[in-house]
Amino acid sequence: MDKSLEHMNLDDLRAAIDAVDDEVLNLIHKRAALASAVGERKVSQAGAPFYVPSREASIIRRLLQRHGEVAAVSHAAKIPDEAIHGIYRGIIGACLALEHPMTIAYLGPEGTFSHTAAQRQFGETAVYMPCPNLAQVFEEVEAGRATYGVVPIENAFEGAVNDTHDKFADFDMDLSICAEIQLSIHHQLLSSCKNLSDIEVVYSHPQPLGQCKDWLASHVPQANLCEVASTGKGGEIVKQDAGEPHSAAIASMVMAEKLALPVLAANIEDHHHNTTRFFVIGQHDSPASGEDKTGLVVAVKDVPGALYGLVKPFAERDMGLTRIESRPSKKKLWEYVFFMDVQGHRDDQNMSDAIADVEALGASVKVLGSYPVSRKL
Repeated sequence: MDKSLEHMNLDDLRAAIDAVDDEVLNLIHKRAALASAVGERKVSQAGAPFYVPSREASIIRRLLQRHGEVAAVSHAAKIPDEAIHGIYRGIIGACLALEHPMTIAYLGPEGTFSHTAAQRQFGETAVYMPCPNLAQVFEEVEAGRATYGVVPIENAFEGAVNDTHDKFADFDMDLSICAEIQLSIHHQLLSSCKNLSDIEVVYSHPQPLGQCKDWLASHVPQANLCEVASTGKGGEIVKQDAGEPHSAAIASMVMAEKLALPVLAANIEDHHHNTTRFFVIGQHDSPASGEDKTGLVVAVKDVPGALYGLVKPFAERDMGLTRIESRPSKKKLWEYVFFMDVQGHRDDQNMSDAIADVEALGASVKVLGSYPVSRKL
């Protein structure tokens, strides 16, 4: 503990905290004024994006490094990096809204994990547009009715979100990935039933049902599992069933509070470190931040060695592939497209050369966008 604090009584300590809070608030206002000035400069530069994920990533990385340096010489208990990250994400989101108002489309209704991910990325002051399905999220952004969209792409344990991949497989779609969000996911079983044995059906999106399948098989083996468009939709069905309860929904704690549904069982996900990754989609991607990934979708001919030929140009240049997924092209029987996340930025020479080598094999390559590597929220 700081020696200067040892002889302060409780009232003095609280007064000192109030003084620090006033100083912090004044600095936030100063930062907001600077952000507004940045917005004015961007207006004068026609076409300059207001949301620059690479700049935000650089700010967060610098602050976390500085936080570690200050904590190393301080005698006070260290605030967790995740808390510092969350504080500054909120400040950055609020300042971004001062630069330019934004509308963010997401898989609704309010309270879904997509909604939570969007709010963590863009703050409380953005306008949020709930969509009934993932296809509409893409449509709203492509039409310009939403500035950006937030879509789930994969879960660390359950794998790819196929609906999102199928939209990205559309080579005619003119949208880019500009950021990624990693969100820790905890699932709650919402129900007006008194006992688990009373539950006859469990509603949720396919992903949460998969992420909780072992818990469900162990604790509610009698229940039918019913897939719906979103966790929010499942919660709404259970809310309507409250008069004669026989159903449950898997959803977030935010959804439980929003619908005033009891949490019959908490944190039922099969894996404690359950994490879902989301993409932010928009009309542009992000400039290089120094630690980036690039999303690609590649259509290859069905010939022996096709996958080897696809991976080889990146391996030869020591470029890591952090993910590769295959999906039916839905254009020709037994034809597939491959989704890849490659370490590096689309403007890097190695990336350009590797893509050129893949195209030389007769493959069609679409760059989905480059974006900064994110931290888990």
